[in-house]
Amino acid sequence: MSVATVLRAGMLTTVQDGGRPGYGHVGVSASGPMDPLGLRLANLLAGNRENAAALELTLVGPALLWHRSVRLAVAGANMSACIRLPDGSEVELPCGCPVEVPAGSVTDFGESLQGCRSYLAVRGGLGGAVVLGSRSAQPRSGFPGVCGRRLERGDELELCGEPAECSDELVVPRWFVRLWDLPVRGLETQVLRCLPGLHLAQLDSCSMDWFGNGAFELSSDCDRMGYRLTGPVLSMPTVPQLRSEAVVPGTLQLSPDGRLLLLMADCAPTGGYPRVGHVITADLPKAGQLRPGDGVRFRLVSMEQADQALAEQERTIAAVRAVLACG
Repeated sequence: MSVATVLRAGMLTTVQDGGRPGYGHVGVSASGPMDPLGLRLANLLAGNRENAAALELTLVGPALLWHRSVRLAVAGANMSACIRLPDGSEVELPCGCPVEVPAGSVTDFGESLQGCRSYLAVRGGLGGAVVLGSRSAQPRSGFPGVCGRRLERGDELELCGEPAECSDELVVPRWFVRLWDLPVRGLETQVLRCLPGLHLAQLDSCSMDWFGNGAFELSSDCDRMGYRLTGPVLSMPTVPQLRSEAVVPGTLQLSPDGRLLLLMADCAPTGGYPRVGHVITADLPKAGQLRPGDGVRFRLVSMEQADQALAEQERTIAAVRAVLACG
């Protein structure tokens, strides 16, 4: 049975869960959320397992009509969302806390004010077809989500299981959780920490300096597969002749025109361009919140520093998990 109807689809709204890692050897992308922390936090707040299926909203969000009382949670980009209640009144839909919304309400998301992507989780998790262990939509490959595509007006959303009992009235707590600061467009350049790639040392001396100290910008050629960056043009005295080799979300490739490509969630499992760096796992959520026009710099770190950053991030999530478990 449908739990919600899509009244307006937004710019790019898809169903995403933890993705389908482990199938790269057969040419299948991992997919999943562009901002894994956003998905995990939204699900924790909604009372789901952390990698349950939820909606990923990009730049401009959807409007959804809820047919039953539900518990919702939003994390990630601030999309100035509101709830239009059945009596005609309108209240803000806050980020970072669980909200119980009565049947007949509409949640309406606008344009993102900070960051790029927001995650909307529903208690019980979203349902739909499971392919290779995941409900994540990958539009270029036609994998599920909603028929293997982005949401469209008139689509019906289903829950994975029976909905939890919720109040017939709006319930909004007086607290919220925020895990990180979102990028604000045009105000600052984001720093992404990265490990040196296999071919980094083959850059010429000027390009090495630009890679570590130069400022790059996301072009308009950006999607869930990856970002094309503008800025310094990098070069190698001798470009290696490569076979396609394994790549992962976060890999920084050098394209033939000297521009950097930052691969993201829907990237192919292999690629043939030189690999000059890899954005560390702990900074992939920050990368997932970038949008065209945002500035970015890269800072090389060691494997030990990358491990420490990820461990610290996991401790933060564990603390949130523990607090929520205590009620």
